[in-house]
Amino acid sequence: MASDIMLTLLFLGAVLAVYYLAPSRIRWWILLAASLGFYASASGWMLLLTGASAWWSWFAGGRIEKVHTEKDKRGWLLFGILPLLGVLFLFKYFNFFSASVASVLGMAGLSAAPLVLKLMLPLGISYYTFKIISYLADIYLGKRGPEPHMGYYLTYVLFFPHILSGPIERSESFLEQLHKGLYYDSGLFAQGIQRIVLGLFKKMVIANRLGGYVDAVFASPLEYPGLAAVMAAFFYSFQLYCDFSGYSDIAIGMGELLGIRCRQNFRCPYFSRNIRDFWSRWHISLSSWLRDYVYIPLGGSRVSRVKRGRNLLLTFLASGLWHGDNWTFVAWGGLHGVWNLLSRKKKAEAIRPVHKLWQTLVTFCGVTLGWVFFRAESLPAAVSYLRRAVLGFSLSMTDIQNSILPFTGDNTCAAYFLTVCLFLLLLFLYERGQVYGKGKDQEFSLSWGWMAVMGASTALFGVFGASGFLYAQF
Repeated sequence: MASDIMLTLLFLGAVLAVYYLAPSRIRWWILLAASLGFYASASGWMLLLTGASAWWSWFAGGRIEKVHTEKDKRGWLLFGILPLLGVLFLFKYFNFFSASVASVLGMAGLSAAPLVLKLMLPLGISYYTFKIISYLADIYLGKRGPEPHMGYYLTYVLFFPHILSGPIERSESFLEQLHKGLYYDSGLFAQGIQRIVLGLFKKMVIANRLGGYVDAVFASPLEYPGLAAVMAAFFYSFQLYCDFSGYSDIAIGMGELLGIRCRQNFRCPYFSRNIRDFWSRWHISLSSWLRDYVYIPLGGSRVSRVKRGRNLLLTFLASGLWHGDNWTFVAWGGLHGVWNLLSRKKKAEAIRPVHKLWQTLVTFCGVTLGWVFFRAESLPAAVSYLRRAVLGFSLSMTDIQNSILPFTGDNTCAAYFLTVCLFLLLLFLYERGQVYGKGKDQEFSLSWGWMAVMGASTALFGVFGASGFLYAQF
């Protein structure tokens, strides 16, 4: 629940009260204890599973370093990774695989009921699995040595601000900060507060306000005008972005309050002028992980044109499948793979502002089209939704009124719609300043004036007690 955000921030406050009273040499103990307690609050047995995965990967990492032959190193790499992938498959993909096999057999005339396992998905399993894989792969590739301190490594895997929905932080930076010691940095602490305020504004004020409208229209698109389907698709683009980037801002900000720096996970992606630029700005920790541990190992771009296309498509299909056990995610990944494949890298040249605006709008509309498959319950539902948006579209006064109605279902819908548009404009102006203004060369920038506006907006207009973070399910 969204109220869990406030409980998490209260939990962070209690941790901070103890954290900075303790000597710096034992602060990692407090981080580890807090992370263990946070995870155990969800489920004790899942903590055992995650702890076992962390211990096994720590042990395997040490063995990769100690053996001498390439064959033995590769063997220990596989011994370290395959059990983790097996656990991920069992909990996240087994039912999807079983249903797909049963469907194929049914098309072949062989009736078979899919085997369904009723298993609770371990908290953050997709995120900590990718963190562990990158750690083991980096040792194998000689990019780093194994972490000698198991306590530090366990803190890295279970770090509570990141465990729910990332970012997928690399081990080198995180563990290096633990080894150097965790000290109070007033500038970093202030930046952490600013990030959290920005994240709360995105989540509480924008994402939560759009969620009800999006859910209503996507659940029954035929009951609404085609204009409503179009509006809901664009609103979902904003909802998903504000929900997930809002979580990332909060998670990174919590880490900064604890003295831990983390790379930015989003850089105003809807200002991208092409699809490649979009993927350099959206969910940066995942896209860079897929580049380093899927695309490049497959051969990257240093192969023939055909193999490069294959590598690109496989990487984006893996990205789609990572997000969920549904063919809609695979279709979404395939769409982005083909789009990236067809997109050519253009040389830097002077482009008039109107052309930049056109490129940005085309990219945003294409991304929004992809989000329809991402959001839909099934491929037929996505196709039906798009058909309704196109064939049922009109700008008649009746359709305009009925397209605004799903916000509240009564006469207050127009005021609600205008309020949402106002806050989207506010976010647009802030991010435009990040892309084109004084903050364009900075990793993160939020003036105290913007912070005051966003903080007041969250307090006065935030929707609390609504749904939890969308990406927590992935």
